[in-house]
Amino acid sequence: MSARFNANKSCIVTCILLALAMPLLSSFASAYQWPHLGGSDQSYPPAATCAVHPSEVLVGDPVTATVTVSNFNPKHTLAYLWTPSIRGGKVIGKDATVQVGTTNAAPGDYTVSVRVTDAKEKKNNEAICSADFIVKPLPPKHPPAVSITANPMSVAAGGTVNLSANCASPDGVPATVSAWTSVAGTVSGAGSSATLDTAEASPGVIDVSATCTDSRGLKTRASTEVTVENPPAPIEVVEARLALHSIYFPPAMPSVTKRDGGLVVSQRGILVLLAADFKQYLETKPGVHLILEGHADPRGRAQYNQKLSERRVDRVKNFLVEQGVAETNIETQAFGTQHSLDEAAVKDAVENDPQLSAEERKRTLRNLRTIVLASDRRVDITLSTTGQSSVRQFPFNAEDALTLIGGRERKPKKRSKAAPKKAANKQ
Repeated sequence: MSARFNANKSCIVTCILLALAMPLLSSFASAYQWPHLGGSDQSYPPAATCAVHPSEVLVGDPVTATVTVSNFNPKHTLAYLWTPSIRGGKVIGKDATVQVGTTNAAPGDYTVSVRVTDAKEKKNNEAICSADFIVKPLPPKHPPAVSITANPMSVAAGGTVNLSANCASPDGVPATVSAWTSVAGTVSGAGSSATLDTAEASPGVIDVSATCTDSRGLKTRASTEVTVENPPAPIEVVEARLALHSIYFPPAMPSVTKRDGGLVVSQRGILVLLAADFKQYLETKPGVHLILEGHADPRGRAQYNQKLSERRVDRVKNFLVEQGVAETNIETQAFGTQHSLDEAAVKDAVENDPQLSAEERKRTLRNLRTIVLASDRRVDITLSTTGQSSVRQFPFNAEDALTLIGGRERKPKKRSKAAPKKAANKQ
C-alpha cells in the first residue's frame, strides 16, 4: 500500500513539473525560433538561389529567371524585387519566376538580381541572389538576291517568251518568287517560272519584273527586257525587196592585184540589206539562188573585159558570203561587154530617175557618154524563183557617186612621135 502511494506521488510530481516547464519551453522556442516548433531557424539565415533559362539568347529573345528560397517562414508571403543590370533588358513580373525581355538590349553579358523580403519578420528577413546571361547579336539580315532571264530575249510580235527567276537569300533562309508584271503584253505564271505573251504588244522593249521575298519578309525586285520586233514581212514583200539596184564599180576595179577592192561604201550597204532579206527568204523557200551577172564597159580588149567582169561578180559573191549567205545559194555569170547599154537606154533611165532634180538631170545628160560607160560597170542580181532582175538605177546621189563615175577625165599626156600608142584598159 505504501509502495503504490509512493508511485502515484512520483507521477503527480512529474506531471506538475511538466506543466510548469511548458511555458518555459514555449518561450524558449519563440526566442530561438526553431523550425520544427513553427518558426524560422535563426541559426540558418534566409537564403535565395537564382537561375536563368536559357543562359544565352539572341537580341529580342526573352530569358526566364527563377529564384528558390530557403529558411523563410513558409506561412508568410514574400516580396520579390527583381533588378536587371543596366541596359540588360526589362523584367516582366513580380513573383518567384519572371521574364527578362532583351528587345532593347545590346549584345553582351548581363546579370539579373532579386531581393526576397519577409515583411512580417523584423530581422533576418531578406535574401539576395543573382544570375548571369548572355545576349548575342542577331544574325545578319541581308535582302534576297534575284535575277530574271528571258528566252528568247527578242521575239516577233505575237510570239511568247519563257521567263525564269533565280531567287535566293544570302543568309540561307527560304525565299520565293511572286508578283510577275510586264509593261506590255500579258505575263502569266507562278513561282520562279512565267510566260510573256506579246500578242497585244507593239514593237519595242518590254520591261518584265518579279519580286523575291524571304521568310523574314525582306524583298527584292528585279527586271529584264524583252524586245518585240516587227512581225516578219510577207514573203511577197521580201521577194520584192530582193530585186534591188544593180551593184556598180569604179573604172578598172577590182584589179588583178587587188581582187577585194572596188566595192564602195554605198554598194556594200545595198548588199548588206540584200543578204539579210535573202536569208529570211530562204527560211520559206530553201534552195532558191541568187544569180549574179557581171558586166564591163566596151573600152579595152574583149579578153580583158571578160576577166574584169568575172572579178566583179566574184567580189559581190564573196561579200555576200561574208554576210552569211551560203555559197551554194549563189550562181555567177560573167558577160564582159556582151550586154553593154546604149545611149538611148541610159538617157531614158536618167530622164525617169526620181532621185534627180531637173538641174541634176540636165547636168547629167550633158555627160551622157561618161554615164553610159559608168552604167556598164555593174553586177546585176536575179532571183532564181521569179527571174526578176535588179533595177539598173545608177546611184547618182550616193556620196561616192563620183568615184563610180570615174571623176573628171584627165587630159592625156603628150607623147613623143616615136612612142607607140597603147590602148586604154579603163573599164
